[in-house]
Amino acid sequence: MKVYIICWIFLLIICLSQSDLETDECQTTVKITLLSSASINSATDEDDISRTAIVENHSTSSVSRVSIPGEVSGTLFFHEINYIIGGQNESKRRRWRRPTILKSEEQKQILFDVSGTFSGDMNAIMGPTGCGKSSLLDILADRKDPYGTSGCVLVDGVPRHPSYKYTVGYVVQENFFSETLTVRENLFFSANLRLPKTLSRREKIDRVLCVIADLGLESCANTRMGTALLRGVSGGEKKRTCIGMELVLSPKILFLDEPTTGLDASTANNVMQCLKRLAEKGRTIIFSIHQPRYSIFKLFDTVTFMCKGQFVYQGTIDNVVSYFSTLGYHCETHENPTDFVLDILIDASQTPDILAKLKDAYSESARHSDLKMNAEFENNIPNRGYSECFQHQVSVEAAQSLGREILYVSQRTLRNSLRNPAMALAQVVVSIMMGFLVGFVFYDLKTTTGHGVNNRLGTIFFIIVNQIFSTMTAIEPLLQERALFFHEYASGYYRIRTFFIAKLMCDLLPLRALPSILFSLIAYFMIGLRRTVVQFFIFLVTIFMASVFGAAVCFFISTLATTFGEIFIPLTSSKQ
Repeated sequence: MKVYIICWIFLLIICLSQSDLETDECQTTVKITLLSSASINSATDEDDISRTAIVENHSTSSVSRVSIPGEVSGTLFFHEINYIIGGQNESKRRRWRRPTILKSEEQKQILFDVSGTFSGDMNAIMGPTGCGKSSLLDILADRKDPYGTSGCVLVDGVPRHPSYKYTVGYVVQENFFSETLTVRENLFFSANLRLPKTLSRREKIDRVLCVIADLGLESCANTRMGTALLRGVSGGEKKRTCIGMELVLSPKILFLDEPTTGLDASTANNVMQCLKRLAEKGRTIIFSIHQPRYSIFKLFDTVTFMCKGQFVYQGTIDNVVSYFSTLGYHCETHENPTDFVLDILIDASQTPDILAKLKDAYSESARHSDLKMNAEFENNIPNRGYSECFQHQVSVEAAQSLGREILYVSQRTLRNSLRNPAMALAQVVVSIMMGFLVGFVFYDLKTTTGHGVNNRLGTIFFIIVNQIFSTMTAIEPLLQERALFFHEYASGYYRIRTFFIAKLMCDLLPLRALPSILFSLIAYFMIGLRRTVVQFFIFLVTIFMASVFGAAVCFFISTLATTFGEIFIPLTSSKQ
């Protein structure tokens, strides 16, 4: 117990001191960075540093999670992508984890033979709600479960390598960040864990400051994100922070799902201008967007319109109006082309004949014919670059060592605990109250061999059960962090065990240690147990381990359920 407390205090001092050093360095370099860097990718040298080539090793081949191989130039080609959910196409693991009441044998196809190509431009994907834009982005970014998915995805004519999803940036529609951290701290968390070891600390600071400047986050850089009870930054600033957490990687390919959601018109235009600058530097920007203003639409290089999981147009924005005019649809002079096309697609989603007309017209277009020719060409060429590099067993290396991952994640966990002490205070208050309650109920038990022994056995049983069930309050916070953990793990922030080790060391165990000590100090002496140092510490360790066991049960439950109410479904539902 003493060793654990000493180690925990030592880790706390290291994390807090590192936080102060990080803040001081940011303040001393902010002026230099803003003058020397006008955008995220102002220097090509940074790209060379962040891009590490794959070296063939006949014994053990390895690929860095954060390094973009030199042969990947950012041209993405996909052919005949199909995606089906439900029924037998769902993995057995996911179906087992889902409650019986939510399982369905009905299949639903989301994407139908989708083919296309995206290069180093601004590539927009548009369509009505539910047309499959997000599903397509997930598949292209290698974030979808392979069950139910078919088709071919190539990067520069080469199949995606094992570290592909860790080298591309992906900004999902939901905002994922630590609510108690500031904007700057969230960006540094992403940079420290995902940027390669070859970058120095100063270079990481410069890159974060460049992102802050480009996204216009200077005024709120030191403001906390905000919780449900504590007001923080605005919704637009939260979205820009999420984009910045991906931009610190300077990825060759950047996926964004509705990047302008929650932003005002001016802020949305600034964000898209930033993405345009990235595209001009050779990045491939692929994003879904819903009804952008015309000033944003003009920034696009290519646009893809989808309806009911099918492509109805893919090409440059200059040919959108003329293409649909050949199909009998005429755009008014001052009408936004995006509104014009989306009105057509909404009607097509409700009328099968219109959808079939649009699909047939696109299938007969020159763009679709070129895609078919490219698909045949790619299929006939042997993928020598891939086979030579990955002909042996490949292991994907982490960006940081396990120790540094634990340090950074523990640092964030400690900050969360210190800045949101409501849970800890509640545990302390409940422990004190339960200590007095148990002490008064079982006050000064007799030492006789008859009733005294039975009373002590009953007291110990009650205390152990109470300590185990009192930890169930930890389930809700764990479930709240579940989505954040999945997002960060999929993005290559850390290993699975890193999160659980940091959570145990800096959150769950401290929350069990102090309440156990307070409860034991009150209840032990009021009950009238043997008043010796050795016996007291045996009692204290027993109480503490019972609490840890309850916390472990909470961990197990949180891995099976997605919401707190889902835990009780097996208890309340009955078989038909």
